[in-house]
Amino acid sequence: MKIIQVTDTHLGRRGEVRFGADLHERLDKCIEHINAHHGDAALCVFTGDLTDDGDPASYADLRAALGALSMPSRLLPGNHDKRANLVAAFPECPVDDNGFVQSVHDGGEAVLLFLDSLAEGRVGGELCDRRLAWLEGQLAIAAGRPLLVFLHHPPVELGLPELDPLGLERPERFLDLLSLHGQVRQVFFGHVHRDVSGSVGGIPFCAQRGLHARFVLDLAVSRPIVEQAPPSYAVILVDRAGERVIVHTCDFLERWPVYSTRTGQRIATGV
Repeated sequence: MKIIQVTDTHLGRRGEVRFGADLHERLDKCIEHINAHHGDAALCVFTGDLTDDGDPASYADLRAALGALSMPSRLLPGNHDKRANLVAAFPECPVDDNGFVQSVHDGGEAVLLFLDSLAEGRVGGELCDRRLAWLEGQLAIAAGRPLLVFLHHPPVELGLPELDPLGLERPERFLDLLSLHGQVRQVFFGHVHRDVSGSVGGIPFCAQRGLHARFVLDLAVSRPIVEQAPPSYAVILVDRAGERVIVHTCDFLERWPVYSTRTGQRIATGV
């Protein structure tokens, strides 16, 4: 099974250039690249901050852009989003019984859980009692099955002073539930605008820097500085038994010189 993860699209006003980039144009090119190179993917997951301010016009633009995507998509809110406006623009977007944008996808090789970590009016995220109860119920239903979990906010400190205070609040409640299930193969998130991987409590995790500008790497002090690094999306491969999960980062706007490994000569037409 192949899954695509795109994060932090931050769509704002059309024509707006933010930190040197037009994010509408960037999203269009991202979708074009996914279609051209990974059209066989089962699903494309957008892990939050779909828009920059939750404006209905931005969700309308997002809907128009996703019309070109050649595979089904699943949308999750981030702290820059507004849940009501997201659901209004995408009425087909699955929600749980409490109106949170949470859902399940059975991919055969693994069960995918999509969590809503938006805390309206705050940058940090939360999984309240109702959302955790939903998660606990889904974990029980998927007992014995391999799981992949997607949300916007990181459930672990990453050693980034600028961003760690803005992650998921009380993450131990979330992680304890996952540990009890015992079959979680990977947790995927965005929010931090950096490529980060590791494990917490024996559970692997992976973050993508996404389409927006990247926060500079400073492990010593908090600095509100971003750099216009190449945008990326993730290509996630899951084997038939759900035992092996591979994550590739694709810098889709990068254009480097291409050489033959056999002759050492530069190839005139790149890939």
